[in-house]
Amino acid sequence: MSDDLSDFEVVPFDPASMPLSSLGIAKAVWYRRPWVLTLLALIVILAISIVIDLPRSTTTAEDAASQNSSIKEMNTDLAECTFAANESFNFYNAKVAKRLTPSDLAQIPTLLVGDQTACSFASEPVYDLTNNLQVDDTTAGKHIDRMLSVVEKWITDNALAAVEDIQYLFVHPGDLAKVHNLAAQETDLAKDRRKALGDERAAELILKVKLVPLKLPTLPHLNGV
Repeated sequence: MSDDLSDFEVVPFDPASMPLSSLGIAKAVWYRRPWVLTLLALIVILAISIVIDLPRSTTTAEDAASQNSSIKEMNTDLAECTFAANESFNFYNAKVAKRLTPSDLAQIPTLLVGDQTACSFASEPVYDLTNNLQVDDTTAGKHIDRMLSVVEKWITDNALAAVEDIQYLFVHPGDLAKVHNLAAQETDLAKDRRKALGDERAAELILKVKLVPLKLPTLPHLNGV
């Protein structure tokens, strides 16, 4: 067999002479490669994340609606303890005024245990108030968030301590240390209420609207403290 190639015509390579179908396939292959598709997917995800994270201004109406929602939830979670504190204060006043019957005196200690629980972390509404309520952090919301902190103190600090003092005084009447402590709790409860309502008024001035009133009551004055 001869290796003489002189009889073959040498034809220069010309891409234009290739069939169009072959060129089309070569051009399409690059963007179907896995790394290209992965990169494109990452770019799309990043773009979506940037759009989602872009700050959006909150309208006054939206802000007010959000703060009202938080206050309504506070009122719901407050209801059980405010009832309990009011009840325990009335029990104490009735005892000091000697208006309680033997039957009353037998039942009230159990009722006071329920009042104590209502203002403690064992209460589901109190747990919800202190763990699950998130206030929208706008300029007005900062005042509502501070109001929430005051409400939490009103319940879990002062109201709870007052109920516990009343429980003790039903068993040990006339204990001066407990009477003085109960008087201090009464004063702090009133101060907390003024602070909370002041924060709500500050938020209203910012929003220029009337918000849902906070249902933090004025408790009965304790006689003899």
